[in-house]
Amino acid sequence: MEYLLTSEEMRRCDRRVIAGGMVTGESLMDRASLGVAKVANSLLGEVKGKRIAVFCGKGNNGGDGLGASMYLGQMGASVSVYLVGTAADIKGDSRIFYDRLLRQSGDYPRVKILEFGASADSIQINDFDLLIDAVLGTGLSGEPTGPAENAIDLMKRSVVPILAVDIPSGLSGDNGKVFSTSTKAVATATMAYVKRGLIMNEGNETTGRLFVVDIGMPRDLDTLQTLDTFVVSQSDVRDRLPKRSKETHKQAVGKIFGLVGSVGLTGAGVLVGQAAMRAGAGAVVLGVPSELNAIFESKLTEVMTVPLPQTGDGSLSLAVLLQVQKNLEWADCVVMGPGLSRNHETAQLVYKLLRSNAGPMVVDADALNAIAELPDVLHDTKADIVMTPHHGEFSRLTKLSASEVAGDRIEAARRFAREYGVTLVLKGFPTVIASKDGKVFVNVHGNPGMATAGSGDVLTGIVAALLGQKLSPIDAAITGVYLHSIAGDIALASKGIYSLIASDIIDNLPHAFDEIERGEIIEFEKIS
Repeated sequence: MEYLLTSEEMRRCDRRVIAGGMVTGESLMDRASLGVAKVANSLLGEVKGKRIAVFCGKGNNGGDGLGASMYLGQMGASVSVYLVGTAADIKGDSRIFYDRLLRQSGDYPRVKILEFGASADSIQINDFDLLIDAVLGTGLSGEPTGPAENAIDLMKRSVVPILAVDIPSGLSGDNGKVFSTSTKAVATATMAYVKRGLIMNEGNETTGRLFVVDIGMPRDLDTLQTLDTFVVSQSDVRDRLPKRSKETHKQAVGKIFGLVGSVGLTGAGVLVGQAAMRAGAGAVVLGVPSELNAIFESKLTEVMTVPLPQTGDGSLSLAVLLQVQKNLEWADCVVMGPGLSRNHETAQLVYKLLRSNAGPMVVDADALNAIAELPDVLHDTKADIVMTPHHGEFSRLTKLSASEVAGDRIEAARRFAREYGVTLVLKGFPTVIASKDGKVFVNVHGNPGMATAGSGDVLTGIVAALLGQKLSPIDAAITGVYLHSIAGDIALASKGIYSLIASDIIDNLPHAFDEIERGEIIEFEKIS
């Protein structure tokens, strides 16, 4: 797993390695500076002969910019360094690199050091090939002001691509909130580990291409052992994929039983069944309202159906409990929710099944809406539950407003999973997966084309198939979300962002499995 840090967690790592004598602050800054220069070289093809403006604040972020300017000068770039403040403001390790750069500017006349305040009006910002934003780092807690605000505003108004150092100035490193004055980078070179704000909320679009620079942090740093938030990587998922022996058979590779469907909502159950089969389930049986059985049978070939008692509204009734006990005992995983409707009697069925079933379950859609009316039912269940709400459903479950959920999706998901002892998949971009022991895993793949009816039902079927193949709830959730997003990304290439539909994700699951097994997927570009 790749670590996903808050700003304070990153500062603790820095303090620990420096105080412990493992690495000096100067060494960390030197490697960060070289990493930024390498990213600039990658973006421009070659920096030699190019004009680069570097805007440096007075803190460590500015120090990285000063060091990068030194390396860019050595690589043949024409560099204009704008101090957002004065030389007297620069302290600590940043001062070391300022002094080095000052000495170097005598050897490399194409490197100029200027004070932004004195030269702001004369800067021809659009004459540069690249702007490097090293104004503010992850410590920002409020709106940028003064010279920093002016420098950010100047970069923001330019047409020149921006490379951000560690994090775009004006972006919160913890939750991805973008302040009113902020840069929008085409790329960001972040140091050592990914920060939450780079991928959450607006941070993803503000960050651009994300490069992670190896600055020499010890891999066995004890501070890292206390962290509980991660980015899911391809290797993590490949290691979790179910393994099959040659002697296996359909009864041994996942038997799925689903309670799905109501009048007007048959498509959700169909997608669940098809996705589960394509994700490796050996057998799928769907329990459906009796009058809808013919519709399901006409749409499904590999998936079997069982007609069950229904309410007057055409949804599953409480009488279902008398007929499905053998199905529940047969199944390795039970799915409940897609297309069930919000009928009151069907909600009572949901509660009774939660209280009586002890095996793995995937709970989605209308089953989540039923639980939102009686959340304490989750304390009464012995089942290993994976819940897959979208933002609206999660808002109803938690009684939090949509803005409160969006404000810190990681911690909101963590609290819910811990409180109710479930595995939670909070859908959206990025998707957040929380385990009952408080760990959170973030998936950075997927695309806006997947925001289409039925996409969530496909995810439910995939997770159910993996649970049926004996993955643990958290492993099934991590693997299922990753497979779903990679299949969606593959579908995007042929269908486009507007024409992608849920069944395209199912069709591309075989290609997603193949890409994961071949190790062809990257989460972030690494610079060492």
